[in-house]
Amino acid sequence: MASVKQYNSVDLKKINILKPEKINNSYFGFMNYDENKEPIYIQTPKLKSNINAVDILDSKNPQLDVTISLNNINFYDLLVNIDDTIVRKTHENSENWFSKSLPLNVIDEMYKPLHSSFKKDNEPKIKFKIPISKNKIQCTCYNQKKECVDITNIKKDDNLILVLHLRGIKILKQTFYCDCYISQIKILENKVNKYQILEDYSILESDEDEDDLDIFDEEIINEMKRKEEEKQNKIKELKKEINNFENEIKNKKNILSELLNK
Repeated sequence: MASVKQYNSVDLKKINILKPEKINNSYFGFMNYDENKEPIYIQTPKLKSNINAVDILDSKNPQLDVTISLNNINFYDLLVNIDDTIVRKTHENSENWFSKSLPLNVIDEMYKPLHSSFKKDNEPKIKFKIPISKNKIQCTCYNQKKECVDITNIKKDDNLILVLHLRGIKILKQTFYCDCYISQIKILENKVNKYQILEDYSILESDEDEDDLDIFDEEIINEMKRKEEEKQNKIKELKKEINNFENEIKNKKNILSELLNK
């Protein structure tokens, strides 16, 4: 099984580019990773589809147009850094690869980057190649149940996770670029609310409900009356106690006065 790396765990220093060899009318330099020289498979964060996949299948070179959330902007930064790494390594190896030293600015102008520029505070949009051979799509597509599904299941605004393969650099007469394509797709289902709550009042009324309501109201009124009676009785008792206490004080004052006048 191929080793897939999370986008936030890729070590750019471990990316290797082999000397480009002539294939037909172009040159191709394969890329691999670390000392094990394994293929470079990178798993993206959650991305949003900007298209219905069915609309691009008739294209000669179909591409999946996606948006990178600003919460995952470090994935965009990774693409920028991969582009910078490819340009730098091409410059450093130009003497060995092309038998002449090419200026960095010339290489930079020739290179077609993976990333696209975007306006500040906007979410970056990227197009990734969908591989096709003999008019048949080669990448696999899965749902969240790990079931293989047709790529036409991808709809606009669907959330996706991609596995990208950085195969190598392809060099043409006037330009060169990183041959990066989608190897695998996972379609993330939109979350469904666990509870389906009715917003409007939807209870069916009946006479029994009204009777129950009357009984309920009567019980509340009776309880309130009972508590009010208890309160009034308590007040009466307290007033009586206060009156008795005042009379007792008055009597004691009279007794004291008589004693003092003797």
